[in-house]
Amino acid sequence: MKKITIIGAGLGGLTAGALLAQDGYRVTVLEQHNIVGGSATNFKRKGGFICEVGLHEMDGVYTNPQLKMIFEKLNVYNNVKFLKAPEFLELTTKNGKYYIPDGVNEAKEALQNYFPSQNSGLDDYFKLIKDISDAFEKLQDLKLQHYLFFPFYFYKVLQYRDKTVTEVLDKLIDNEELKLILNANVQYYNDTPDTLSFLLHAVAQYSYYKGGGYFVQGGSGRLSDYLASVIKKHGGEVTTKASVISVSKDEVRYIYKREELTIKTDIVISNLSPETTYKLFGKSSTREKEYAESLLTTYIGFSINLKEHYGKRAYSNFLFDEVDSISEYNQMIQKDITQRGFVFVDYSQIDSKLTKESSKSFGVACMIDNIQEWEELTKDDYNKKKIKLEESIVKRLEKEYPGISKYIEYIETGTAKTVQRYIKTPNGTAYGYKPTPKQFFKVPKSKDKKIDNLYFVGQWVICGGFRPSISSGFICYKEIVS
Repeated sequence: MKKITIIGAGLGGLTAGALLAQDGYRVTVLEQHNIVGGSATNFKRKGGFICEVGLHEMDGVYTNPQLKMIFEKLNVYNNVKFLKAPEFLELTTKNGKYYIPDGVNEAKEALQNYFPSQNSGLDDYFKLIKDISDAFEKLQDLKLQHYLFFPFYFYKVLQYRDKTVTEVLDKLIDNEELKLILNANVQYYNDTPDTLSFLLHAVAQYSYYKGGGYFVQGGSGRLSDYLASVIKKHGGEVTTKASVISVSKDEVRYIYKREELTIKTDIVISNLSPETTYKLFGKSSTREKEYAESLLTTYIGFSINLKEHYGKRAYSNFLFDEVDSISEYNQMIQKDITQRGFVFVDYSQIDSKLTKESSKSFGVACMIDNIQEWEELTKDDYNKKKIKLEESIVKRLEKEYPGISKYIEYIETGTAKTVQRYIKTPNGTAYGYKPTPKQFFKVPKSKDKKIDNLYFVGQWVICGGFRPSISSGFICYKEIVS
């Protein structure tokens, strides 16, 4: 059976590796970090806090056919516990709070109650994102002969492939605040609706409405660790602190414990960006696509259980209380990062197991970030800016949770520079290539066009996010075994 070397232990690489190892391939995973998972990891801090690096919610856990098939094949459901978030989201604008529940009909009804003059536009919007989502679900199983009928079966996809979210909503909805609400979580995909592919918006949002969002109990690192265990169970190797330095057609050279080692291989799977990967092969590469933004996360450990102290609240709280339209949102994200709105994820609202003591709780404040915010600063100025940011976040949280500042036991911020340092993505991008209409829609392919035995996985194949990364691993697996 062929030898496969996987560079990078993100979810794409781990999924491909687990599937291939299960089928008898000889799999070796080389990860430069000291833990596997990429963005799907956790770290511990004093006080018994388990900090969640990436996952707030994952869609499609029980409703996406492809993801279900992958998880069933790898026995994930019996080894990893998924917790359903209690709602889609809650958004605070300068006009008030808007609570959006899970469920397509429930969410639509709530929005129509808030904006009764937009009933018809909301009907059209939800029908459209359903039609596009259904089309993409069919595309997952598209056979070669079906491409002959592509324009007939997938005309909605073709109709909107060049459209941004803003362009489509401007024709469906004439209330600016409602447009903002429909895009409250845009930072999970892109910086602004003005440049986000409507196709990605439709597929992702409908998936969350339809099936809800889920969190991995104990942290997303448990999913990564489980996938790594499947690889090892089937005779594969997973080596951390292994930095790949060069790759040729049939061997990979890497540094492990200060020693240079070589492994023979038939196939190379890269979880790295194409540009970084080509350099390892000694090939020149010019970046052809724009990178997506990064994310900033402020991790907060509380000495109390927020749910027990403040009562039942929303799990995902988008705090944009200085804006009420997409245009104002766009102005907000151009401000200094200490003056922007953010989402506060309150993990006490579910049985997250992110604290050792049930009397404590953990939460994160998250917002879009750009490495240019930080890279020119001195170390002292960098730390001062983080402290200023943390102070502004806590001040804003005081409006929602009076007195919360006195319960903060631990606080720490990871910026775009932090992301770049730990997962080595260009510019610290959290999502790979920017999901614009021009860059997002394509038939996802794992096999590289330039190098015969090279395959790609992760955020570079479809787009960023947990489910797309896992799907990229499955696409890679299918291309290798077919």
